[in-house]
Amino acid sequence: MMKKAMFHKFTSFIQQTVDVFSPNIAPHEEFVYHWKSVTGYFLDNKDGAVRIEETALPEHLMAMLRILQEEESNYGEAGTTGACLEYLLQHRLLETLYTLGRTDHPPGMKQLVLSFFTKTLSRISHPLLPHINVHRAIQRMVKACGETRATPTEKEEIEFLCTVCAKIKTDPYLVNFFIESPKKPSDVGAASQTQQSKQTFSLVDALLTLSHSEDARVSVKACEGLMLCASLPEHSAAKAIIHQTQFCQTLASILCDTFKKAPLMVSPEDIMTAEAKWGFDDISGRNEQNSFEGKHRLISFLSWLDYCDQLIAVSNPSVGEALAAEIHKQLLTDCFLPHIMQPSESGAIVATFYVNRCLRTVNSPAFLKEFCFFLLGKDRSVEIKVGTDHHPLHKRLLERCNHVSEEVCLATLKLFDTLLQKEEEHIYHCLLIRNLLGRNYFKPESSPQAQKNAKKSELDSGGTSSKDIQNQSLSDNPDYLVSPSSSKSNDKDSQVDCSKELKNCGEGEKDHEVPSESSTDVKTKNGPQEDVSSRRPKDDKSTRQKQTAEESIDQKISSQDSHNEISDKIGCNKNVNNSKSEEEKSEASYSGTEVHKVVNCFLSLLPEEAKSCYQTADTGYDMYLRDAHKQFSIQETVCHPWSWPKESLEVTEFQTVPFFEGSFLHMLMDKLWHLLDQSYPVNLLVTALIARVALVSHPNLHEFLLEPFLPTVTGTRTLYSVLNKVANDIKHHQKTDPTFFQKLLMARKELLGMVPTIHRSVLDPESSPFKCSNYFMGMRVRNCGRILAMMSVNNQTLMPYTTID
Repeated sequence: MMKKAMFHKFTSFIQQTVDVFSPNIAPHEEFVYHWKSVTGYFLDNKDGAVRIEETALPEHLMAMLRILQEEESNYGEAGTTGACLEYLLQHRLLETLYTLGRTDHPPGMKQLVLSFFTKTLSRISHPLLPHINVHRAIQRMVKACGETRATPTEKEEIEFLCTVCAKIKTDPYLVNFFIESPKKPSDVGAASQTQQSKQTFSLVDALLTLSHSEDARVSVKACEGLMLCASLPEHSAAKAIIHQTQFCQTLASILCDTFKKAPLMVSPEDIMTAEAKWGFDDISGRNEQNSFEGKHRLISFLSWLDYCDQLIAVSNPSVGEALAAEIHKQLLTDCFLPHIMQPSESGAIVATFYVNRCLRTVNSPAFLKEFCFFLLGKDRSVEIKVGTDHHPLHKRLLERCNHVSEEVCLATLKLFDTLLQKEEEHIYHCLLIRNLLGRNYFKPESSPQAQKNAKKSELDSGGTSSKDIQNQSLSDNPDYLVSPSSSKSNDKDSQVDCSKELKNCGEGEKDHEVPSESSTDVKTKNGPQEDVSSRRPKDDKSTRQKQTAEESIDQKISSQDSHNEISDKIGCNKNVNNSKSEEEKSEASYSGTEVHKVVNCFLSLLPEEAKSCYQTADTGYDMYLRDAHKQFSIQETVCHPWSWPKESLEVTEFQTVPFFEGSFLHMLMDKLWHLLDQSYPVNLLVTALIARVALVSHPNLHEFLLEPFLPTVTGTRTLYSVLNKVANDIKHHQKTDPTFFQKLLMARKELLGMVPTIHRSVLDPESSPFKCSNYFMGMRVRNCGRILAMMSVNNQTLMPYTTID
């Protein structure tokens, strides 16, 4: 065999030498000579044992390709057909080559023909596929690809198929040449006619077969070809892919198979931190120290999921929706649902983290919508507190947020946290908004005159009005109060006053040691106040931080040209429609409390002595402010395409009696109500969820959540009322425990990493000056302080910018 190969190379060298010294001949004659040499070989040689490498067939075919390229470059005009190309088209050379390659005689002939087809399509710029003698031969060769798995021709087959896909992607109308509709025989029954009339898309079928290849390079190339076919804008191609191929079923089946092979006994942290991107298998080998049993199978599943997500994102909308629906049926319903609904705690935790990890990976709109339907259901009507839930999984997830097992609770809360980070309107509607659209939480008052009479009668009888009760916590801490007279200033000075009030609110939380002059002026209007600077030393660092925060607030306010623009942005604009009754005007007056009053309400809920920054210089308020402004800007961009109204609206079909805020908001209020009875990890997630909800710029949600002066119906819990209850509990602990502040300070140091280790200094009863339960009580109080600061920051950020166009 080796001698024959050496002899073949020697004869080829002699032939090339003869060609060099032979007289010049016309390219057309040379092209015909090489073609006749190819056909002559099959007429003269019947020995099938000779390998293709031992013949001169590769040299003849490559010479033909070279002549075609030289001819095209010599003409230099686009669309010009030379003599050699005309000969190839008229004499059906490609169809003859297909016939020779189909038999694979001599062995390796099919690989040679595939390589010739690939190079001809890619190197010749003249549009060849529109010619019938070309696309008919190409179509037949496409059918011959993928007939058998693990064949020696897989590499050449996938290169040929991808070249065809690239040509079709350049000119999408060419795909119609590859969608076949068999002719109906005239003498058959109706059933046979229906069977025969089905179209075939052999290009997609061949790529689906090669996508199962054991060779990773072939499989990835096949997936790229499928992505090109699925992204074609032609309606005929999309219809054929959905109805005449197993495209959706095959990809969803592969996804299910990889999930079934993924490990179920795995750490949730490994699931969430696993790096996986489609087409980059080397990611799994980057961190060998973090390897665990089943890691390769987990990465294989996540990589295929990422591919499906990318495919749905770039594909034709109808193809993407069909594939997403099929994945919903096979993966989410058939595979995920039994695992996540199981009674076993460990299995439910792993299943929840799998769903969370998949949700983080999914970004395509169609796939994300199907994921939301799986978790929350398709029903968008108002929720009823008493009654059966129409979606069992949604109900089970909400129940697990109050599960006796903290691990189950944390896993479910993290899943909801991931949901609220996704750009899908259905999530916000189902979890937050639908039960607030009816505005049943609002208690309309009869008229301004009736309010005055009721207030006068209450004062005469020695009672206390509801508004006085609501503002009682403000009077406990006058350092944060703003003089009522300042809010009744002239219109021309309202912009300056609003700027001062905002700065005063920021200074009240940021820097308790050195009040500014403007803050002192405002406080003196209410009477003599305690000098805060006498209680703590001055700090230049805190003063600089205060000035930085003041400048950031001044920049926001100075951008407004008039008091009317400021009122529009903070929601203070009143409806002056003459057709409205006095009751409607009364309702409108509650829809936009001045921003500084709202900020002061939240800041003054918790007494200063209950804050861990009571004796420290840096409270981190300026950092909260910058971060909240950045997050709100991102959230506003996300919500902008949904065209939410600028003012609170009242939709009749979403009204419920009695008022029910919705199961998700009800769960959050319950978790916040028991803030002091929960662990720090749970409280951390609860405050993170409330922060995300507070950033949503829907007017009804904003009014219900962040308006402390809003008159509500009896039995309605608002964020302010719940925080007020938690603050009162903290005050009770503060009075009954003499070491309250030391425990709070210890918790702050532990969380900031200012002590060696939590195990040695706190959790060990021998070395810790306080018991473990006392330490966690300090952390829970820290949580309350964190959420109050967060609410004040979100009010400063949300209220001025909610109504920006």
